[in-house]
Amino acid sequence: MTPQFREIDYGNNVAQRTLCVLVLDLSGSMAIRSGNGEKRRIDMLNEGIEAFYHDLMKDETARNRVRLAIVIVGGVNDTAELMMDWTDAIDFFPIKFRENGMTPLGQGMLLALNLIEQERINLRDNGINYTRPWVIAMTDGLPTDSQDVWQAAINQCHQAEQNNQCIIYPIAIDAGVQEVKMLKQLSILTPPVHLNSVKFVEFFVWLSASLKTVSQSAPGETVQLGSISPWATIQS
Repeated sequence: MTPQFREIDYGNNVAQRTLCVLVLDLSGSMAIRSGNGEKRRIDMLNEGIEAFYHDLMKDETARNRVRLAIVIVGGVNDTAELMMDWTDAIDFFPIKFRENGMTPLGQGMLLALNLIEQERINLRDNGINYTRPWVIAMTDGLPTDSQDVWQAAINQCHQAEQNNQCIIYPIAIDAGVQEVKMLKQLSILTPPVHLNSVKFVEFFVWLSASLKTVSQSAPGETVQLGSISPWATIQS
């Protein structure tokens, strides 16, 4: 995908930015009930986003430095689309998601990479530093893209990571062997992590804490993130 550049007004906030794109699977299978069967995956995702918002707002530095975008795959329109364009955390407010349709994850990843490239150029043009962007790719199923689209997404993900343009975190929601094998193709840096859907809140609190830490670091600096053990299982 070719970036579509637009002029951005960052106002008086020229603070270094920490970019994060959430690529969220809203396909029909997110209606499945997990854990004790009382809650659907989509409901627990919404609870996680709410917790993410409240935790992020506690940190003044993160509020002004973390910059978010949300791409959804599936959902009401059953496509990959930009649900929320780049927004500073201080202006972010939780969105209530609804499930529907298929899982065009490849299209979603291509859109996320396009967003990052566009924003990196905008920040550079405005003299604003930024840390390496994150892409959080969350899905509970296999991609429904054509093989050509999926392969293009894999290739562009690998190229972006090789060029230090982003780091991709594949998250497998209640996933099986095939789903994990598929997600492993997206990143050359980070293995897929299994998320039990009853722990969406724990995951998003971890993500908030991680972005807080990264937002206080210098570009290129190595940071120590918190343990993922409260919510995750590494998939080899």
